[in-house]
Amino acid sequence: MIYTDRENTASYYGISHRIDAALDEIKNRDLLALPTGRNEVRGDEIFINRMSYTTVEEKETFFEAHEQYIDIHVLLEGQERIGISDGAGMEEMKREPETDFVEYEGETEVYCNMTPGKVLLVFPGEAHKVKIKLKEQNAVEKVVVKVKLD
Repeated sequence: MIYTDRENTASYYGISHRIDAALDEIKNRDLLALPTGRNEVRGDEIFINRMSYTTVEEKETFFEAHEQYIDIHVLLEGQERIGISDGAGMEEMKREPETDFVEYEGETEVYCNMTPGKVLLVFPGEAHKVKIKLKEQNAVEKVVVKVKLD
């Protein structure tokens, strides 16, 4: 997990060439102008999911993790809290290999408060619970850049 500000993402260049390309997209693209849904960057290697939703109580959401993709969450508008835990210590509830989705149940180890400009990189095996209200329910505009492992 890496939790940082959008203007500090250059500090993380060099981890992998695909992460570098994804960070370039975050830095140089007008993310708010992207249409809702999947936006292509490099086919299945790198793509951007643009989404809108309203935050909810923590008990109304769930942990998910991935095996093939890194998720880079970038909050554009609103605020939310994202819970993070090591998937290895959690109970697996559902697995969908065709969509690279694993659902987990367990306790949250760390929370990241997401406000506009915050960036969270979540690596395979790191279970994350999104959409949690921070202070009160509110509308969120965000992107998740999906980066396939090299």
